[in-house]
Amino acid sequence: MGAIVQRRKAAGLSQAQLANRVRYQPSYLSKAERGLLGVPSQSLVAAIDAELNAGGALVELRRHAWLEDKGGQAGVIWRGVPEEVDITDRRQLIVGGGAVAVGPAAAAALPAVPALSDAPASSGASAVPAPRSGAAGPPAPSRIDLSGRWWTSWQTFRDGKEIRSSQEVSVEQAGEVLRIEAVSRGLALEEGGYLWSGELRVFDNEIVMGWYVAVDGPVRSKGTLFLSLHPHGDRLTGRWVGLSYDGLFIEGWGAMARSEEATVTLIDRLKKQFPKVA
Repeated sequence: MGAIVQRRKAAGLSQAQLANRVRYQPSYLSKAERGLLGVPSQSLVAAIDAELNAGGALVELRRHAWLEDKGGQAGVIWRGVPEEVDITDRRQLIVGGGAVAVGPAAAAALPAVPALSDAPASSGASAVPAPRSGAAGPPAPSRIDLSGRWWTSWQTFRDGKEIRSSQEVSVEQAGEVLRIEAVSRGLALEEGGYLWSGELRVFDNEIVMGWYVAVDGPVRSKGTLFLSLHPHGDRLTGRWVGLSYDGLFIEGWGAMARSEEATVTLIDRLKKQFPKVA
């Protein structure tokens, strides 16, 4: 958005300086300013608007741009944030997994979700037919496309106290492989926030497993993830296990969806449904 560039320069800030203040990667902000991301995410624009004292002007411009560019092809709308994460279905139950260390940005995670509904998924969950190796036999199962921008939320700990960390991530899919990169820290550096990347693999459109590792300076956080993919492809929930600020073999719940609110809701539900799981 040209308005972001104008206001940033007027404030005497470089891309790197502004990115650091809003806790996003400079490369991500650069793409947003050059229009390579299409309509920038609301979270990014809101953070920049607040940092540059734009009084909501940038947020409003982003809203108009979104309505003009994508309003007609709205994605999955989760009505309410009702009763979902019904993991009583064994296919949804997950045990195991990876996570981050201090406030994870953790987890090379996967999708998260807002209000939950059974409406078919859209942009983040469109089904793409998988190639067939031969003419005989039943048709190959369709592959859910998880590429795009997501929100992750992780139950982590620092000095024994639980911390909730939410971060925006970028997911690139190649066949069954997912490459994930955190584009925002979620928490300030002094609070334990860090950037990370990871790689996971989708099994039977049902389970996603992989690893994550911190890419921020001296941060040593790294671990594994075990996530359950909802049939609609619009959210993932699971567990993480890994090296964290609090030590080895730290673990907790994790979720990924298209909105931050959805991921937080999912983790709250998981904690209520499985109170005995630390």
